[in-house]
Parts: sequence; structure tokens; C-alpha cells
Amino acid sequence: MNKTEITTIVANKLANKVNKKDVASVIDTFLDTLKEALINNKKISFKSFLTFETRFVQAKSGNSFSKDWSIPARYVPKVKFSSSFKKKIAEEVKDV
Repeated sequence: MNKTEITTIVANKLANKVNKKDVASVIDTFLDTLKEALINNKKISFKSFLTFETRFVQAKSGNSFSKDWSIPARYVPKVKFSSSFKKKIAEEVKDV
């Protein structure tokens, strides 16, 4: 499912009280807000669903096939689903 499909589904669930363009704008604003929060090292949590956060990864270096390599220290995004959500998915998702 992509953003266009989600926009259509949300607009339809709102019984067309909000048009697709407005729904798309809300989704864009929501995603921009998530990005800003993560860039500012903030944790975003949706209880009983998921958590977004950044994680610091130490620098690494090594040698492989006589070539030195290194990866600089950095922050990476991390998404963790709640245990209750994982349990619900395990119980309810059916093979297609």
C-alpha cells in the first residue's frame, strides 16, 4: 500500500467530509513532523502501536580483502512495534 492508496482509504472512511487533497496534506504534515522530531533526537510513541526513535551507532573500521574500511559514528532511525501489536498481528494475519 502506498501513500495515494492510504489517502484514498482515509478520505473514504471520513465519508468524503474531507477531500483527498486535504488528507494528503495532513499526511505530509504528519510525516514532516515525525522527521523533524527524529532529527532533533526526540522519541515519538503511539501507545499500543509503535515507537520511533534515533539510536547512536559507534564508528566501525576493519580490513577485508586487504582493503581498509570504516563507517563513521552516526544516528540511525529505529522503529519498534509494541508487543501487544505484534501479538495481534501474529493472531490475525492470514495467508493470502
